[in-house]
Amino acid sequence: MERSVKILCINQFFYPDSFGGVERVAYETMRRLAMRGHEIHLVGQRTKPDTPDVEDLFGLTVHRYGRADSRRYFGGRTRDALHRSGRVMSRLLDSTSFDIVMPHHYFPYYAYLRLPRAKVTPELMTFHASFWQELKLEGAERSIGKPLESLLFGRLARRTETSCLKRADRVVVLSDFSREQLVSYYPFAREKVIKIPGGVDLEKFHPAPDRAAVRRSLGLRPEGPMLFTARRLVPRMGVENLLMALAGVRSSFPEVLLVIAGRGRMEGELQRLVAAEELADNVKFVGFVDDSDLVSYYQAADLFVLPSLAFEGFGMVTLEALACGTPAVGTPIGATPEILERLAPQLLLAGTEPHAIRRGITAMLEWLSDADAVGRLRALCRSYVEARYGWNHAVDALEATMDELLAEGGRHG
Repeated sequence: MERSVKILCINQFFYPDSFGGVERVAYETMRRLAMRGHEIHLVGQRTKPDTPDVEDLFGLTVHRYGRADSRRYFGGRTRDALHRSGRVMSRLLDSTSFDIVMPHHYFPYYAYLRLPRAKVTPELMTFHASFWQELKLEGAERSIGKPLESLLFGRLARRTETSCLKRADRVVVLSDFSREQLVSYYPFAREKVIKIPGGVDLEKFHPAPDRAAVRRSLGLRPEGPMLFTARRLVPRMGVENLLMALAGVRSSFPEVLLVIAGRGRMEGELQRLVAAEELADNVKFVGFVDDSDLVSYYQAADLFVLPSLAFEGFGMVTLEALACGTPAVGTPIGATPEILERLAPQLLLAGTEPHAIRRGITAMLEWLSDADAVGRLRALCRSYVEARYGWNHAVDALEATMDELLAEGGRHG
C-alpha cells in the first residue's frame, strides 16, 4: 500500500488488557499496520481499573470506554459496549477523519453504525465467530440464571450481528470453516467474504535449544512425556474429555504429565475429576499464563493437544505451538482440520470422544519416542508455520483489501 491511512479499529475486549484469540488478532494486525506507517486508533472496553481513557500502546492510540467493574452487573459489559462506546467514538469522529473502519466485535460496531457521522467511511469487518451461536451453546450449559441472560442477549446478538454484517463493505474470515459458518447463518453476506488467515508472531514463538532446561525453569520434571493445552475451562473446550483420555494414555506412559493453562467456571469440576481418576501425579493446573510463560510451556511440551468440542474458528494456540516446534494434535472441529491435515494427517484426531483422543495421543507419543522422527517433525512444524502463517502475509492481504475499498468508497451493504 503506497499511502498512509487513518484506521479506526473497533473492539470490545483488546490485548494487552484482555487475553483471547480475537484480542490477539486485532492487536497483531493493528500493531503491524502501525509499523507500516498507518495511524491506528483502537476503541476498546475498559477491563482493568485505573487505566486511562486514552493511551499510546505499541504504536496504537487506545481509547477506552465503560467501567472496569461492568462484569458485576447483569449484561453490564454488553450494555457498555452498546452505549458507552458510542459516546467515545462520537467524540473521536468529531476530531479525526478516518479513511477506513475495521471492527472486530459486534456490539461496539453496532454502536458505531448508529452514529450520524458514520456514513461514508469504508468498513472492513472481521468475523471471528457468531456470538449468538456461542451464547446459544454455552447458555444451555450454565446454572440457573445464566441461561436467562444468554437467551436475552442471544436474541440481541443475532439482531446486532445481522445489522453489522449487512452494513460492512467486506467481511474477513480467518478460515474456510469460519466462511462456511458465516454463510450458513447469514447467506446474504456471501459475496462480501474474503479469507485472510491469521498468523503467529514468529519472533516470540520459536523453538528452544534445550527443552529440559525450559521444563526445569517452569518447575516441571525434565523426564517423561509432557502434554500441554491452553484453554478457557468451559465445556465446549473439551478439557474434560482430555482428562478422561489421559487415564488411558497413562497405562502406556505412566510418567505422562498434562499441563493445563487457563481458567473458567469448570476449573473445580475438572480438579474433582482429576482426583476421582487418581491423576494427581499426571496433571498440573497452572491457571492464567502470561505471554512469556506461555511460550515456555509450548517449548517444553512434547505434544500440544486441542480437544475442542465446538467452533474453533481459527486455532491460534495450535499455530503458536507449531511455531515453537511442538507437534499438535486436535479434534476434527472448526478450523483445526484445515491447519493440521496439510501438515501431517496423523495429527488430526479421529473424533472428540475420550477414546479417540487417547488413541491419537498414544500413537503420537509412541512415534515421538524415535529421536530422528521427532527432530524431523519439529523442524517441519516450524517451517510449515513460517511458510503459511507469518503475520506479514495477513497484513499484506489487509492492505490490498484496504486499497480496493478506498478505490470503491463505502458501499455499506
